[in-house]
Amino acid sequence: MLNWVKNEFQKGKNLISYGALKVSGLGFSFLIPILLAVFLTPEVLGIYSLGMMIVYFFNSTIVLSSANPSVICGIEELAKSKKITHTITSRAIILLIASVLFISAILLFKNQIINFTRLTETQTYLLILVFAGKMIESFIGCIFISQNKRILESIFQFITSIISVSYIILINFFWEITLERVFPIFLMAPLISVCFFISKTGYQMFLPLSYDKNAFKKMVLYTRWIVLGGTAVYLLNWGDNIILRKFSTMEEIGVYNLGYQFFKGMIMIFSTIKIYFLPFVSLHIDNKSKIENYLFVKRKKLFLLGTIFSVILFLVMPKFVELIYNGQYQDSVVVFRILLTGAIFSLYSMFYEPIFNSLKKFGVIQAITIFCVIVNLTLDYLFVSRIGFIGAAIATALSYFLMTLIKIFYFRKFCKPLIL
Repeated sequence: MLNWVKNEFQKGKNLISYGALKVSGLGFSFLIPILLAVFLTPEVLGIYSLGMMIVYFFNSTIVLSSANPSVICGIEELAKSKKITHTITSRAIILLIASVLFISAILLFKNQIINFTRLTETQTYLLILVFAGKMIESFIGCIFISQNKRILESIFQFITSIISVSYIILINFFWEITLERVFPIFLMAPLISVCFFISKTGYQMFLPLSYDKNAFKKMVLYTRWIVLGGTAVYLLNWGDNIILRKFSTMEEIGVYNLGYQFFKGMIMIFSTIKIYFLPFVSLHIDNKSKIENYLFVKRKKLFLLGTIFSVILFLVMPKFVELIYNGQYQDSVVVFRILLTGAIFSLYSMFYEPIFNSLKKFGVIQAITIFCVIVNLTLDYLFVSRIGFIGAAIATALSYFLMTLIKIFYFRKFCKPLIL
């Protein structure tokens, strides 16, 4: 048994190293709202969550949607020219457009945002700093992954998250924690972290920036399909709050979002798998033996580990919430436990996503996600209006289950014959 464990460790040493660093970084990142909940009332946490919902709309639809195309285009360009100049320039242009759109939205719809989120005017403007930080984090991360520097990308995220959490602890020690003091850290942390990684970015590979019309069109072509999916995933993850805002109190929204944050942490952790394997699958999509090993050996082992991890969290979560939050957020446990089933379904389907991306199956996959969003929002309305915020958790878990079933069917029907 011991020899088997040692052998498996050696086989997956790179993934374990990457995963440990990535999960640690994601762990600190996901700890920020968890930590804030210790110091904020459920009502203020609800306001914070709705404010972040505005940021993540633009982050999901434009910033994150252009991330995977950047990696794929970067790998292809690197193989041809030993540089990623055109890819990084194209990504920079897309992010510049995203920043203009976000700032314009804040200025034009400030009153509507304040009415929906109950943020103050100052807090609403500070959302611009949050969005800028998210863009920097994604941009630097893609530079690393495009050069196959996955460990460096995870270390960058790890350092950024440590800075963020340390800042919150210092605020609590010297002053009072308020949203005005919390929002700026989302920009400060990645900027400070970048200072430690400038020499590691391989800037010789993409500087000076050089615009290429064909490269930009290719990036936009890939991204436009994923924008649909990014919007759909955003609504799948945050659409609950739209329905909750209609039927629930701000305190209930805060309680729901704490439970959802634990679930989101699980999704973020599981997502390290598809991020790690995307370059590998992209390079070896025509290699039947390597894809078979990925699907039938590595997937089974990693899914088993993820399921065991989920069961452990299911059991310990009530005690954790009681100990940390003194019973203030106890209903968050029920929310998390229901959503945990959705996380397990999501883990299973995540192994297909690098294959879908590598085969450029953007359009159909986004259509699947959009369909599941429609189902989720419909179920949200039906359940929340009748049984309260717990209904939103049930609706989301059922939607993830449905999306997993459809992705499995699509892979077996349309993708499997192409690669196996």
